[in-house]
Formats: sequence, C-alpha cells, structure tokens
Amino acid sequence: MRSKFSELEDEQDDGDEADWKDSYSDLMTDLLAVFVLLLSFAMLNQAAISTRAKAAQKENMVDLAPKISIFPEQEGVLPAQDGLQFEEDDFNELYESIKEYINVEGLSKNLNVTKQGNDQILLRVAASVFFESGSADINTNAEPLLDRISDMLVKYKKSIKIVRIEGHTDDRPIKNSKYDSNWELSASRAVNVLRRIVEISQLEPEQFSAVGYSEFYPIAENDTVAGRAKNRRVDFFIESVD
Repeated sequence: MRSKFSELEDEQDDGDEADWKDSYSDLMTDLLAVFVLLLSFAMLNQAAISTRAKAAQKENMVDLAPKISIFPEQEGVLPAQDGLQFEEDDFNELYESIKEYINVEGLSKNLNVTKQGNDQILLRVAASVFFESGSADINTNAEPLLDRISDMLVKYKKSIKIVRIEGHTDDRPIKNSKYDSNWELSASRAVNVLRRIVEISQLEPEQFSAVGYSEFYPIAENDTVAGRAKNRRVDFFIESVD
C-alpha cells in the first residue's frame, strides 16, 4: 500500500507538470501574437513602399509624356518645326542687320537691300564702291565693307543656302588690254568679290556662286549718266535654306 506521503508526492508532480504545460502554452501564444504583429507591420510597410513606387513611376511617366497643347490647331495649318522657325527668324534678322548697317553708316546712296518673298534677300551695291571704271580690281577702301558683309553672313550662316554674286555693266562697249567685252568685265567683278569674301569668311565655298550678266539686265535706262550708273552694280542674292 502507498503511504499518504507518496500520494502527496504524486499530486505535487502532477501539479508541476500542469504548471509547466500552462506556461509553455502561454509562451507559444505570446510568440504567435508577436509573430502576427511583425507580419502585419511588414505587410503594411511593403504596401507603403509599393504605393510610393507606383506614384513615382506615374510621375515619371507624366514627365516623359509628350506635351500636348490644349489649344486646337487651326484647320489646315500644321505647326512649324522648331528648327525651321529658328532659321526663318535668323534670315529675317540678317535682313534687318544689313538694313540697319546701311542706315547707320549712311550708305543708302550706293547700297540698297530688299526682301524678296520669305526666302531671298537682295543686297545691291553700286559698282563704283568696289571698282574703278573699266576695272575688276577691288579698291582697298572697299575691303571694310566686304569684311562687314562677310561678318553678317557668317553670323547667320545656318539660315543661308547660297549667296549668288552677280556682276552687271551698262551698255557702253568696253575694249581694253584686260577685257574684250562687258561679259568678261562683269564676270571678273563678280568672281573677284566672291574670292575676297571666301578668303575672309567662315562660310563654305559651296555656299557661293558668281555670274556675269554684262549689260543685259538693266534696272534703269542707259541713255542718261544716272541710269548707266545704276546699271553698273554688283548684286548679292542671298537665298535661305528650304
């Protein structure tokens, strides 16, 4: 038979085991609760990161999206390309620069500039500014003028397609040791002006051409001194890029 002491010892052992199981169960419950909390925090953090990433991506897509005008284009009118618009503006500025130079320097008696449409400038210079009578050699005192013309052409060179230099004479026949006709005189004058500008200019040679028209394109009557003086000229036809 078991003693009362042994029964009491068994009861104590059962109690200790029950307490240990309860403590273990409570610990597992607490750990599970902590784990659930950590998992919740992690999920919330991940959601926040994902939201920020989507917002940033959307913002970047907005920045990269093409800018669309809210103003409708006029029917049948296409928007001008920026590059072409800049070139057209430069060509207009070239015209205004030449006109201002002529006015400021008081050269309107011998120089004249006109705009012909949107794509051509005509600078007309009296032949007496560049040459002596019957000669195609450029006067030394005309070199500053050619230098200034060159400077303006270089400044707006991106808007220039070609510069055509034309020599013109009056209808009086010429025959000297250098030139047998007005054809040769007018052509030599145009070529010498071209050569001088190409030498001092940063423009490419292929942007120039020279031609002599002799007396066959007059702008005034040849029966007066004043008329013949107008016909003796060098024309600069400056053509813009397409």
